[in-house]
Amino acid sequence: MTFKTDQEAFWAGGFGDEYASRNQGETLITSNVVLFGKILRSAPGVRSVVELGCNIGLNLQALNRIDPEIALCGYEINGNAA
Repeated sequence: MTFKTDQEAFWAGGFGDEYASRNQGETLITSNVVLFGKILRSAPGVRSVVELGCNIGLNLQALNRIDPEIALCGYEINGNAA
């Protein structure tokens, strides 16, 4: 794949692979549930979320636990994370 920027190549390569390995697990999802619960309480009516650079989807998993009716979409440049 050809990338337009050095940052794209950085996240699509080994650093992005290692980041995905280091940042996973139930503890992070639970922490995100608390964080996004607070955010959504102050922004009522959110019905859809798009995350650019979603990695393995921890934020989207947390949002789904809070409200499974929210339409979720994620884009990730790193093939292993996706």
